[in-house]
Amino acid sequence: MPYIVFDRVVVGQITLYTWGFFVGLAFAAGYLFALYRAKKKNIPPEKIFWLVLAIFFGAGLGSRATFLLQFPGEWLADVSLLWQFNQGGLMLWGGIFGAVLFGGLYVRKARLSFWEIADLIAPAIALGIGIGRIGCFLINDHLGTPTNLPWGILWPDGIARHPVALYESLVGFGLFIIFSLLWKRRIREDFGNEIQKIPPNLPLTKGGTPSFFKGGLGRIFGMPGQLFLLFLASYSFLRFLLDFLRASQGVLSDPRWWGLTSSQWISLIIFIIILTFIKIKRATITTNG
Repeated sequence: MPYIVFDRVVVGQITLYTWGFFVGLAFAAGYLFALYRAKKKNIPPEKIFWLVLAIFFGAGLGSRATFLLQFPGEWLADVSLLWQFNQGGLMLWGGIFGAVLFGGLYVRKARLSFWEIADLIAPAIALGIGIGRIGCFLINDHLGTPTNLPWGILWPDGIARHPVALYESLVGFGLFIIFSLLWKRRIREDFGNEIQKIPPNLPLTKGGTPSFFKGGLGRIFGMPGQLFLLFLASYSFLRFLLDFLRASQGVLSDPRWWGLTSSQWISLIIFIIILTFIKIKRATITTNG
């Protein structure tokens, strides 16, 4: 693929920045999707509006703060860099953490179920990643490692590199499709293991329970929060692998610690925490019969 930087559109006196446009579009699409799902659970639309607004501010501050933490010298020298978003520099994991924090505070104030809301917005997060990374792809701000694949981007230095942002966009859209289907057809259990919906063509046990959810794992992921935790685990695993395709040297490269990017370390920690949680829960269920 040719190297093209499509960073802005100028219409008269109006300048529309490509990356900012797709970030805004990602939040708008996520909001509409969450609003659509909330109606099916009889959640008032005004609560979803304020929830998404809280998530928006939390994601913005969190993504900017975690990016600057990689460069403590610059941040300590000028604290105003925290809100200078026009200077660039955001970290997706920081945005997710900030969104969870601010969104969680609003959910508590609105007296909603945190884990049910987390399940509801999990596909919306994936959709936002898919759309937002299109903006990254169009401005070519992620330097990939060299590749001989036909879809590599031929950079000005004459080296064909992996289109990392495009990969991450496809991952986002793929997870959105998967978790939308899981939301629509998943087994919905409310701590009582009452099965309301069963995905078609899913193998069943003699008791009528899908074999994938048989036993301890089924009880764990039958609880509220299952989709959100599964999403975090899935994205952590895929992001950890994808970051190996990011260049380790160059102006656009991400800083590394002991050979891994900060996003890889965060992904690894989150993945281990979720696996540990599952192991502990399974042990508890087994012990309690």
